[in-house]
Amino acid sequence: MRATAQQIGLFISAYLIVSYTYAYGPLGHEIVGKIAESHLCDQATEEVARLLQGESLGRASRWPDWIRKDPQWRKSRAWHYINVADNARVEDALGQSGGDVVWAIENFRGELENRELDLSKRKEALSFLAHFIADVHQPLHVGRREDRGGNSIIVIVDGQETNLHRFWDAQQLLKLDQGDRRYDRDGQVASIRALASDRVADLQSAGVLDWARESQALRPEVYGFDVASGVLDAKYRAAALEITRARLAAAGVRLAGTLNDIFCAVPGPG
Repeated sequence: MRATAQQIGLFISAYLIVSYTYAYGPLGHEIVGKIAESHLCDQATEEVARLLQGESLGRASRWPDWIRKDPQWRKSRAWHYINVADNARVEDALGQSGGDVVWAIENFRGELENRELDLSKRKEALSFLAHFIADVHQPLHVGRREDRGGNSIIVIVDGQETNLHRFWDAQQLLKLDQGDRRYDRDGQVASIRALASDRVADLQSAGVLDWARESQALRPEVYGFDVASGVLDAKYRAAALEITRARLAAAGVRLAGTLNDIFCAVPGPG
């Protein structure tokens, strides 16, 4: 039995050398995009629609995961995360060869702001920016190098094996959020949006390094389970869902704040 579990773990770890870069899954990115759209100023709404040519912000933000296996985008894999030791400062982890999620957010914000770039390049920058702002809010995308952001930690959820990183990508958690009721994405988006409704200015006042520090600070909760058994019990899963909901709400508000900073007219003095 032990040998079988080890073999499965090795298989999953090998597979995740390729799939490491997922964060929140398609559903999480859609939720972040929906929340962001509800907080955009008129100018930002118009510019996002022009750049995306009718595609929703949530759907466009999924594109960086679709291209991971494309050889020409192999370089983008490192942009989805940053490795930071438990007691290290995020800023001291910057500058790694190939870039990281903090670098990517700043880089693609700059490209989106550059009106001399053509439409396709700025659309690409918008998709990357929206995706990576969500990614940095997933706690294990600001992770430990030694366990590859939780990818090499096998856990058990309802008797099924997965890994810690994939669990926190939260696709399954979000789909179970409605309990026994029929899944209602619009209702879920509204309930998550409400978590940040009275904190918009506060959330948007924080910078990219702060977002990453918040994810790093969640490690006691993320690793707060019986590692020997690997079982994620109901209490742990409930806490993980609440953290995920709060992080998605923050990511959506902050994505909107970033786009508003870029696109909204700034009033002149006096």
